[in-house]
Amino acid sequence: MQKIARRAAELIEKHRNHTIEIISHMDSDGVSAAAILSKALDRRGIRHSVRFVRMLYQDVVEDLEPSDLTIFTDLGSSQLENLGKKFRGHSVIIADHHEPVRAEGWPELVHLNAHHHGLDGVQEISGAGMAYLIARELDGNGRDLSALALVGAIGDVQNAWGKFLGYNQEILKEAMEAGVIRKSKDLMLYGRYSRPIFKSLEFFTDPYIPGVSNSQAGCIWLLKDLNIPLRDGGGWRRLADLNEGEKQRLASELIARAYLHVPEELVKFVPGLIIGEAYTLVKERDWPMLQDAGEFSTCLNSTARHEQPLIGFEVAKGDRGGYCRAMINLLQQHRRSIARGLEFIDSGGIQRGPRGYLQYFDATGVVKNMFVGSIASLALGNARCDPYRPIAGVVRENGTAKISARCSRLLFLRGFDLSKAMRAAAEFCGGEGGGHAVACGAEIDENKVPVFLEKFEELLLAQIK
Repeated sequence: MQKIARRAAELIEKHRNHTIEIISHMDSDGVSAAAILSKALDRRGIRHSVRFVRMLYQDVVEDLEPSDLTIFTDLGSSQLENLGKKFRGHSVIIADHHEPVRAEGWPELVHLNAHHHGLDGVQEISGAGMAYLIARELDGNGRDLSALALVGAIGDVQNAWGKFLGYNQEILKEAMEAGVIRKSKDLMLYGRYSRPIFKSLEFFTDPYIPGVSNSQAGCIWLLKDLNIPLRDGGGWRRLADLNEGEKQRLASELIARAYLHVPEELVKFVPGLIIGEAYTLVKERDWPMLQDAGEFSTCLNSTARHEQPLIGFEVAKGDRGGYCRAMINLLQQHRRSIARGLEFIDSGGIQRGPRGYLQYFDATGVVKNMFVGSIASLALGNARCDPYRPIAGVVRENGTAKISARCSRLLFLRGFDLSKAMRAAAEFCGGEGGGHAVACGAEIDENKVPVFLEKFEELLLAQIK
């Protein structure tokens, strides 16, 4: 793997005086991957441009033009057939962790993929991690970029087991040695440094905690019952402000309550979803929302969802001025858009698939397609939704249906893989799809949505059996 990364770095150096373009996936992992490589190229004084795409569907590839060197990060391996039609004969680097298809007759391609080296790209290394391998070869002092590789990995839920696995552990070790990441054992609540503890509890839904999830009053009552003060001096206490005794009492109560709601076969996974490794970006003390690696990842993702990934990209590269303020504004807009979608869910928007297993909603005219995945994720914590069944969201625009599907981390830990079913169902309908085991998407003809939902549900049920 290091040998291929070195070949990629050498090819970049060879083209230092030519046109170089980085094309990356428009999500947290993709933004992190592009930022890592871009910083490494900046340090080497190599000029380049960057663009982001949602997926390398055939129509997207048709709009791309080869540069002297094109670098694809966090995508490309699963779309080699589409890419080959346009880029074969041109110098191309792919740094990806998605399951690859075969590429024959493309000698100019340097293909760095986790699966080619015995790594599980779902859990052991992300697209940002693959980009980091190249950056490390380009810049001998680039180990500080390891923090962004971990931010990207969290964006792809590669800490679902409560810690990193595989090569991500090596990257974590380098990040700690470089002094850019601090690891600690903590509750897996969002907003460790930025939210009042009762707010972090209210929005914790995976796993679902009876009497706590989605209940601010229940969260406040729980904290008072556990003798955990809500305020310290004049301000609200955050998770980071709790002492070890308070955290232990809270963790024990959350685990006990979760046991009451979780299906018996999933009980063994609960502790690892409530207590795990937390990762603090040591140099972000002035920006609470960027201190926790998970929250940093969410911030980057919000810029992508508003089709402004270049804002997140500049923040990931180190901007803490105008771009960071713009990102905060987008995050606020993102939350308002998600709130509209959740109001739709609350009003009875969830339906059942033909066989009664799949949950889905059609949010056409309610939200834009880029938000449907986030709404699906949060809908799993809604009282109208079964958190232990997958959910899909649909938005139809201009004759095309964009579909996003999500499942809880518990189903993933059990071995569930949404992406395989998504890809197969999309191809069955003449469309394209893919993604990750817990989060994936597809694009099909809007008239084929009923057929897609039936096929998708059939494939999901086959996995359960």
